[in-house]
Amino acid sequence: MKKTLAMLLASSMLLSFTACGSSTTANSTTATEAKAATETKTEAAKSEESKAPEKSEEKPASDNKSEGESSAPSGEALTEETAAEADIDAAKSDNWGFPSGTITWVVPGKAGGGSDLAIRYLSEAMTKDLGITNTVTNYDSNTVGHQTVANASPDGSTITLATAALNVQWVTGNSEVNPKEDLTLIAALDDNGFSALCAPKNAPFDTFSEMIEYAKANPGKLNAGMPSSGNNTFQFGKIQKSTGVEFNSVEASSESDRLTNLAGGFIDLGFVGLGNAQEYEAAGKLKVLATIAGDGLKIEDYPSETPLGDNYKTMQEQGFTDLFWNVKHYVYGPAGMDAAKVQEINTAMSVLQQDTDCHNGLVSVGHIPEWHNVEDSVKIRDAEYDSVVEIAEYLNMKVND
Repeated sequence: MKKTLAMLLASSMLLSFTACGSSTTANSTTATEAKAATETKTEAAKSEESKAPEKSEEKPASDNKSEGESSAPSGEALTEETAAEADIDAAKSDNWGFPSGTITWVVPGKAGGGSDLAIRYLSEAMTKDLGITNTVTNYDSNTVGHQTVANASPDGSTITLATAALNVQWVTGNSEVNPKEDLTLIAALDDNGFSALCAPKNAPFDTFSEMIEYAKANPGKLNAGMPSSGNNTFQFGKIQKSTGVEFNSVEASSESDRLTNLAGGFIDLGFVGLGNAQEYEAAGKLKVLATIAGDGLKIEDYPSETPLGDNYKTMQEQGFTDLFWNVKHYVYGPAGMDAAKVQEINTAMSVLQQDTDCHNGLVSVGHIPEWHNVEDSVKIRDAEYDSVVEIAEYLNMKVND
């Protein structure tokens, strides 16, 4: 059974994708600057993390959430382990597995994206709870961010929080960083939550089932807005493979593009965050057909201020039992890290997830806070990786496996 991080402690305190660019310019901030950089947050945070690297001066903004990072419930956080299982005392006595000096968190994306905000909460908790000085460095191209970690010293001084982008880019040949060989997996953390599948207000169907029937009767006629190679691309691929429908892929890499094109009727389908889905639905600009989330998640867990209709239920809840898409956030370091140190850093991550401010901050940017030990983290990552390979083969996009 999954347990909540809130159950770890008895009180509140107990507890988008492109090829590698040719140059790298990063923006670093210390952990003490993180709080000021992340004071404003909303569910609709979105950011294209796939442009060529350039210096990022802006502080994280709540309306910038990276493609593929969806809204999630702020209620119970799900995990299969508890921090009590980790050897906290041993890790603490060894500086939590980190070397002396300043630790660098690499953000594989621009300031303001969901990964950036999550790392800044973890960074601040690292200073407060572990006493470790650290900085946050953004790379506007996530492929460059991943490569930077792969090229770093394997002493634990450089780590990152990666998403499905890492697997997708390697499998599709858009990155030279092999997540299984060029990096060391330290911990599987947050679940990515929910994404809403939407259609224009005047679409000739009102439910997800009706859309599937329409798509079967009109193969290749529905224009699905998505990046050329991103998380949404693979979500649509999963729908097509599972139901036998055929969509026409239309480039719409950012959520803002998808919202504009849905409202204007220029695309027939698009995934957006729940916050934007509710806002645009209330304004009569689109209709919500369903949500997609990790295996077993239900829309009733989502803490909406107003009740959400049946159209917000997950595809699984609507009877399509194999239509889910697991996306975790993973802490990685360079390949070749000492196994004992990796265990200690993994334990450190469990401590950060117990921090109330960190936990609530992660929830506020749409994540479901989790922590998994090293062994289970590898199993989770490999299962997610295999799903990407399966859909990439179906879409004729697989270059590596």
